[in-house]
Amino acid sequence: MKKLTRRSFVKAAGATAAASLGAVALAGCSSEEKKDDAPASNDAAQQASPTEEPFMSEGKGEHLVCAVTGKLIKIAPAIIAEQKGFFAEEGCDVEFQTIALADAMASMSVNRLDIDLFGVVPACSYVSQGAEIYVFGGTILNGSEMLSTDAFDRELKTAEDFRGLRINCSREETGQMALKNYLQENGLTLGEDVFFEYVDNNTTAMEGLRSDQCDLFITNNAMGYSLGKDGVKVAGVVRDVTGDYPCCRQNCSAEAYTSKYLSLVDFEVAILRGYDYYLNNKDEVIQMLVDYSSQEPDYVEAAMYGTDTYRNVMDLSPDPHTKEVKEFYKALQNINEIERDTPYDMEPYAVSGIYRKALDIMLDREPDNETYKKLDAEFSKNND
Repeated sequence: MKKLTRRSFVKAAGATAAASLGAVALAGCSSEEKKDDAPASNDAAQQASPTEEPFMSEGKGEHLVCAVTGKLIKIAPAIIAEQKGFFAEEGCDVEFQTIALADAMASMSVNRLDIDLFGVVPACSYVSQGAEIYVFGGTILNGSEMLSTDAFDRELKTAEDFRGLRINCSREETGQMALKNYLQENGLTLGEDVFFEYVDNNTTAMEGLRSDQCDLFITNNAMGYSLGKDGVKVAGVVRDVTGDYPCCRQNCSAEAYTSKYLSLVDFEVAILRGYDYYLNNKDEVIQMLVDYSSQEPDYVEAAMYGTDTYRNVMDLSPDPHTKEVKEFYKALQNINEIERDTPYDMEPYAVSGIYRKALDIMLDREPDNETYKKLDAEFSKNND
């Protein structure tokens, strides 16, 4: 009973937060009290509007523990923010710890970890089982590509284009779940009209391609760059078939959300600054990520920016894309990845208020910044 009561409170808080976004935006754009052109401080920009929950104007200066997985460079805005000192400049006391994704989600579900920068599928899975994990920002949108041999000559644009195909993929690859749902929603029966098989590693999948045991291998961004040779090519990308779908997200625990709200806003401000830096300082960022990951410069460039001959399909936008997250939750139900009849909904846990506040702060500081103007223009389309 306590669990249901707690969730009922959180649902109400989430609804209130969504309703208050307009007021937050107006507060962030107001300049009547500013003198000269001095940028507003975080404290001023983070004042709560009358419709906010009290906790949304509290929790500044709290210590945050953020999990990262290995040396993956897809969290580039966070890496940049840490190395350029943006977290410190925003007064964000964040500690990064290397933690396996499964352990990170388990720890967040019991409030022993504040933030994780990976995993939309585990977040949805935990919520479907009654845990309270909030998706408050973006790490990666899209990202999966489909490899084939050079002999494969079928265009991959509609569901019918996949009829009869044998597709290898790893279980954790988000794009294969988005594709399964799309194919099922458009008339194909999984296991009858199109066949998916899980493989443990790239080597097994590539052997399957070359020996004609499968037609496609769905894999992560930039694998097409490193594996697309010796008769193997990128036959298509999942996003071009399904439309946008969420991949890695910024997730946080219920305690962090309700007790460290303004600290999360400061965290997001630093991430936004890191994202803007990533977009506008390519050469420096490539070297920074090479030093961070020990990957080769050409791979880092392909993975993070693309090249003249290789298309990078990852979108590193920090926008939470709450609409896509909630749609993806339903997609996981449709393909039986999570329980279809779960009583728990993703609605209260895909939240955009933290990101909106952070974006308003940056728009107030740098009103002519094209990165923040573009994110602002896209906000309503991506979020409720």
